[in-house]
Amino acid sequence: MNIELGNQTLRLIPGGGVLLEDSTLIVADLHLGKATAFQAKGLAIPEGDSEADLDRLSALVKWHQATKLIVNGDLFHSPAGLTDEIQRLLETFLNKLQIPVQLILGNHEAKLPFIPHGLNPVAATEQAGLHIVHDPKDAPANVSSITAHWHPVVRIADGKRTTLRLPCFLRRGEILVLPAFGSFTGGQVLDVEPGDTYFVSPGEEVVQVPSELVRG
Repeated sequence: MNIELGNQTLRLIPGGGVLLEDSTLIVADLHLGKATAFQAKGLAIPEGDSEADLDRLSALVKWHQATKLIVNGDLFHSPAGLTDEIQRLLETFLNKLQIPVQLILGNHEAKLPFIPHGLNPVAATEQAGLHIVHDPKDAPANVSSITAHWHPVVRIADGKRTTLRLPCFLRRGEILVLPAFGSFTGGQVLDVEPGDTYFVSPGEEVVQVPSELVRG
């Protein structure tokens, strides 16, 4: 599904990515190593999420013929999750892509002792006339921006007393908030503000949620 933001036509991709007109792919909030971080605290979480998420991202890059990848914050979860294995998976992933990759620093990166090589970290950047920054509160006023951080989830009425909760893209004014790309991440239902628009991908297509079905 395509939407207009600023002077750009953006393609919203099932699974949580957005493709710019210049073929830059943007995703956010993978939280690599989250399972390992929980294991370090004694919770028996199975491995495999990080590798599967990187494989899924690699497939998106190839399918959409992206020429650049921007990860808009929280690529990693915590220092405990930045293991040798996670670094090996990331190195393999980057070598396979063969395109420029840039990491926008998120709040979870602030906790890390170092950022692995090859990610070209910055606090924010401009791409195709859009401001890219992790936290929506850091987006400049009245500037078309792509953000993340909130892990937005929309609650959709599917009956008189029942609702369905789905990860979503949230358009709020000139800001687009991306859903979390990582499969092992939580999400939050946000208070609905006037003019908010929600987009979900329950299948192989992204669709807009009719406003009358959105529940706060």
